Amino acid sequence: MERWREAVRLHARWLDQVEEGVPAALDGLDLGNVSAPRIRLSRAVFRSLSMAGAELKGSELDGCTLDECDLSVANLSSADLNRSRWLNTKLSDASLSAANLNDVEMQGVGLQQVKAPGSRWMQSRLLQCDLSQAVLRCGAFQHATLLECVFTGSELDHALFYRASLQFCRFRHCHAVEANFSSGRLRSCEFQNCDLRGVRFAQCDLSGTAFVDCSMAECDFRGAQLKGCRFVGSKLAGARLQDAQCFGADFRGADFTQARGLLPRQMVQALTDHTTTLPNGSRGPAMRGLC
Repeated sequence: MERWREAVRLHARWLDQVEEGVPAALDGLDLGNVSAPRIRLSRAVFRSLSMAGAELKGSELDGCTLDECDLSVANLSSADLNRSRWLNTKLSDASLSAANLNDVEMQGVGLQQVKAPGSRWMQSRLLQCDLSQAVLRCGAFQHATLLECVFTGSELDHALFYRASLQFCRFRHCHAVEANFSSGRLRSCEFQNCDLRGVRFAQCDLSGTAFVDCSMAECDFRGAQLKGCRFVGSKLAGARLQDAQCFGADFRGADFTQARGLLPRQMVQALTDHTTTLPNGSRGPAMRGLC
């Protein structure tokens, strides 16, 4: 703990450009549930640091590097974490409510059960991160890049993924009512048993993405690219599909009852069969002029 206190003191002097200031670079410390709200540690480097349960509310940790650290159950609500870099670090059960994580890089980070409503992740880059059961209501992920991330049982209501790029991400048993993925790229992703009512996918590239047994009433797919997209077991009552590119889409097992803007020419470009429910309520397969 004495090493920690001295490092914090010297780092503050370094940030203030005071003589004898030294940037903090801590390795291998076990600090337990240290209490350091609103601490100033911008651009510090932490390796193999254990701070499980730490109180860091409102702290300045922008530009930090955290490698194989443990901040599970830590309180980082309202913290400035912009431009920070996280490698194989534990953040499970941590509080990130209203935290700023813009332009962060995370690889192999455990974010299970993290509490982060209203958090901001603009232009962030997440690789192979686990966000299972994370609370991300009203989270902002504009222009973010997510690769091979897992969302199982996560809460994403009203989350904003505008112009975000997601690839090989898995969403299972998620609640994402009125989330916004407009103008984004969701390539080869999977949504299974998710509540996606009112979600906006307008102008979105959904190539190769699967929606399995999802509730998708009133979803907005206007102008979306649906090539290779599957909707098996999903219910899209009242969904909007004006100008959606349906060539190569798989509509088998989907329910499009009262879907709006889905023209016969779009339906016949997709794969349908007797398990498809057409917009007029009849069973498929789709035939030109009978949809």
